[in-house]
Amino acid sequence: MKMKQTVGQEIDRRPTPSNPGTGRRWGMRWLARLAACWLVLIPAGCETVHAPDWFYDVTKPRVELPPPSGDVILRAGHWSQEEALQPGTLAGDCASAKILFQRGEYGDAEKVFRWLGKRAEKEKNLEVLEECLYHEAECLYQRRKYPKARDLFAKLVNTFPSTRYRAEAVQRQYEIASYWLKDTERAMQEWQDYSEGKRWFVMPSIISFEQEKPTFDVEGHALKSFQAIYMQDPLGTSAPEALYRAGGINFFRERYDDSDTFYSLLVENYPKSALAPAALELAIQSKIHLVGGPDYDARKLVEARQMVDTALRSYPELRDKQDFLERTLYSIHDQQAAKDYGIAEFYRRTHHPGAAYFYYEIVRRRYPGTTWADKALQRIEEMRDKIHVEMMSVKESS
Repeated sequence: MKMKQTVGQEIDRRPTPSNPGTGRRWGMRWLARLAACWLVLIPAGCETVHAPDWFYDVTKPRVELPPPSGDVILRAGHWSQEEALQPGTLAGDCASAKILFQRGEYGDAEKVFRWLGKRAEKEKNLEVLEECLYHEAECLYQRRKYPKARDLFAKLVNTFPSTRYRAEAVQRQYEIASYWLKDTERAMQEWQDYSEGKRWFVMPSIISFEQEKPTFDVEGHALKSFQAIYMQDPLGTSAPEALYRAGGINFFRERYDDSDTFYSLLVENYPKSALAPAALELAIQSKIHLVGGPDYDARKLVEARQMVDTALRSYPELRDKQDFLERTLYSIHDQQAAKDYGIAEFYRRTHHPGAAYFYYEIVRRRYPGTTWADKALQRIEEMRDKIHVEMMSVKESS
C-alpha cells in the first residue's frame, strides 16, 4: 500500500511492524556510517591498530587488585627487598596480578593479565608484555582452556625468542599436544581391533565440544603443536619426542613422505636419543612405502639402504630385529636390481644395444644370485648371438 504525503506533512520513516523494509534500510545506513568512521580512524600503513587511552579505562576488569609487594632480588651476593611498586602503573598492576595468580584465582588473574598485555603492547613495554603473555597463558592452562593457552604460549616464544619462560612454554605446549593426541592413539587401537576382527567399524572423530580441545581437527592441531615445539626449541628435551610423535601421526595416516621427514630429522639430529632406534626403523619403512615399484624414483631406496647399514652397525638395540633388517636389505637389493634391469630393457626396446648391454652387465655384476641377474645374463647371450649373426652376414655380403 503506497503512502500519501500532504503539503506540510512529513512521512514517518521509523521502522514499524507494517514497514520492515524501512528498518532494514535504517540499520544498513548506520552500519555504513560506523564502517566509514572505522576506516577514517585506521592510520594508513599501520599493521596494528591500538585503541585510544580512554578505551583501556572503560574496559578495565572489575577485579580488586591486592597492593603490589616489593620483589626480593639478589644484589651484590645477598638478597635485598625492593620497594613496592605503585598501584595503577603497568608494573604495579602486573605485580598485583601475580599475587592473584599465586593465590590460585586464575579467572580474575587471566582478565587482568589480558587487559595489561594490551596496554603494554600499546605502550611498547616489552618486559610487562612478556610477563602478561606467560601468566595469561598459564591461567588458561590451569583452567583447562588448552586451545587458547597453546596459542598464547606459541605467541610468547615467537614474540620473545630469548624469553626466560621458553622451557616452561615449550613444555606446556608438549603437554597440551600430548593430551590432544589421545584421540588418535585411541583410533590406532580401534583400527588394530578392526583389523583383527574384534570390532565392526571405527567411528571417526570429527568435532569436539570439550573446552580442552579445538572444535575441529584435534589431530591436526596436535601435529601443528609438535612441529612448533621442534622449531621453537630444537635443543630442548621435548624436541626428539615431538618429532617422533609427529612422525607417528603421519605414518598412521599413511602420509609416508612427511613421516619419513620427521623420523629422519630425529635420527640425524638426535642419534643418541632413546627414540632414535625406533625412529630409524620407521624411517626405513616410510622410505620403502614411498617407492611404488621399479618404474619410480629409486633415490628413497638408496637412502633406505644407507639407513639399514647404519642400523646394523651403530644401534645394538636393533640386534633382536636383525632378521627384519636383513630381509629389508634383501628387498631393497631386489628392487634396485629390478630398477636397473628395467632401464636395460628400455634401451633394448628403443634399439640402443650398446646402452642396453652396459646396463645388463651392471645387473649381472652388481646383483649376483638374484633372478634379475639371471635374466640379464640371458639377454646378454641373446645379444651376443644376434651380433655374431649380423657380423657373419656382413662378411658374406662383402
